[in-house]
Amino acid sequence: MDAKEVKVGLFGFGTIGAGVVRALKANSDVIASKTGISLSLTKIVDIDTKTNRGVDFSPATLGSDASAIIEDPEVSIVVELIGGAGVARQIVSDCLKKGKHVVTANKELIAKHGPELSALARENGARLLFEASVGGGIPILHPLLSCLRGNKIKRALGIVNGTTNFILSQMAETGASFDDILAEAQARGYAEADPTNDVEGFDAAYKASILSTVAFGKHVDAASMFRQGITNVSREEMRFASGLGYVIKLLAVLEDRENGVDARVHPVLLPKNHPLAAVNNVLNAVYIEGEPIGPLMFVGEGAGPSATSSAVIGDIITVATEGNCPNAPDIFNKAELVPVCDVDNAFYIRMRVEDRPGVMAEISHCLGDKGVSIAQVAQDTIDGDKAEIVWLTHKVSEGNMMDALEQIEALGCVFSVLSVIRVFGTK
Repeated sequence: MDAKEVKVGLFGFGTIGAGVVRALKANSDVIASKTGISLSLTKIVDIDTKTNRGVDFSPATLGSDASAIIEDPEVSIVVELIGGAGVARQIVSDCLKKGKHVVTANKELIAKHGPELSALARENGARLLFEASVGGGIPILHPLLSCLRGNKIKRALGIVNGTTNFILSQMAETGASFDDILAEAQARGYAEADPTNDVEGFDAAYKASILSTVAFGKHVDAASMFRQGITNVSREEMRFASGLGYVIKLLAVLEDRENGVDARVHPVLLPKNHPLAAVNNVLNAVYIEGEPIGPLMFVGEGAGPSATSSAVIGDIITVATEGNCPNAPDIFNKAELVPVCDVDNAFYIRMRVEDRPGVMAEISHCLGDKGVSIAQVAQDTIDGDKAEIVWLTHKVSEGNMMDALEQIEALGCVFSVLSVIRVFGTK
């Protein structure tokens, strides 16, 4: 029996778009044999129609007029790989209004405008799929919505940005500085010329918002989420963390609570025996805890044309074989963020102080006054009259910890609080 032809339109013919075109062509026979569907890429739209992408395609399919896809009634599935939340939002909206299914890898678009776009899809009998928006090629969103939908997902922890994971992994392995490893990441193409979106945690926050939506059915605003990047993680932190039995990772931390969603992105000291601690370099991973399934971890390439095209094509096939799902629940239910000051965390604190008797007692008094219990203390003398102290605390509310730090910074014996990092896995 001949495979059924399904016509696909593609917006965005950059590195990822070229990867999708390449993979569709290379695996067309495999897809047809497994699904009975022949995916025909009939139109590609990009503002640049001249650059050689290094892939084999019919030049007649490439143009710069968006209406060539939007107004074509034969194109039933649209792939959006433009990026950003400006032009892409308008194009996706127009396609959904025409009843076209949309597949996207655009995490910013879904994090910021997922609720309105999902509503448009439902109103017009279309589907909006975005597996590639979190974790690149890791199948995580679809499993949460299908084979794991009988579970109550309680928590998700994600290493969801390959650039920052590479930087932190290499800092730990080589002892080099953040600036040196960032330069290496840029030279290898892992980091952009302006790396702000990655190293300051914006990219991870978008993905955390999407993970909350899919795992809990609760959509949280990425812009309101507590977010802290890795630019202040030094090689000294790497050295101390390793000596204390930890590695440092940038994590998306998500927990479904009665009063809302605890959703944060920040560096974490992670015990070396935690499964996520061994996920290094550009790999991504999502660790979930569900009931009754227990803990699960998904690991794989988090970015790049091969990984992303795998997820994009998986979504195309899902739509092509299943069509619309009119009774699918709306997962974009608005949820409140749990205020970060109400969240309990253990902390790693490094400070520079006077090297004299009584200093630890003064600092301990400030900590104790705010209910902060000490788990471990380490001291390094750095010269004749200065010392560095590292404190590991038990869990305490963020609000109390910040109040204690304010008192500590006002002490005459404290030169500076050099670093404050949350610790995972401490009672």
